[in-house]
Amino acid sequence: MREKVLLKEHYSEWVIRNSLYWMTPISSWKLEENSSSWLIFFEITSPECEFEFGRLLNDFSLREKLHHQTGQLRDAIISKVLRSIDDRLA
Repeated sequence: MREKVLLKEHYSEWVIRNSLYWMTPISSWKLEENSSSWLIFFEITSPECEFEFGRLLNDFSLREKLHHQTGQLRDAIISKVLRSIDDRLA
């Protein structure tokens, strides 16, 4: 079993958990934490496992940034659609 340590200041819990969810078909894993770090234990250790986990961390980090940057726009669109539906039903 291989341990990977990631600083909490670099990765949110959302990013870590989503990345690990998609790692499940590749390797079993266990997540622990301390005050400053995420401690991840992978059952399988291989270059492919490392590469895939790195790719998923980058992907979900980008998704998290986009989510924060577009939150107000998405809320405005949802509100407009719901108002439109409400107007049609009234």
